[in-house]
Amino acid sequence: MGTLFFAAMGWCGTKYPGWWRGPRKPQPDPWKPRPDPWKYLILVVLGVGIGVASGTVFNNAIENDTIFAGQGMIASGLFSFAASNIVTGLISAKINRGV
Repeated sequence: MGTLFFAAMGWCGTKYPGWWRGPRKPQPDPWKPRPDPWKYLILVVLGVGIGVASGTVFNNAIENDTIFAGQGMIASGLFSFAASNIVTGLISAKINRGV
């Protein structure tokens, strides 16, 4: 159950390419495919992977800590979301820049 929770938090933390530019304008021809749909797939898979890995590692690190008594899963989920958000945000900026 924890792995599914971390995967969901990683997916929710994934930033899409061009997130800093705001919402996109509607396409004039909506039936044509977008130019690079593989970017979204790579970012989602990376976000889910980072979310699961970071949530599991953080949960194991704070398992016996008294500060997080009773809230270990919530704190691990927030850490999973934040790690996915930061990593996919940086990668999405590099993908759009062409680096």
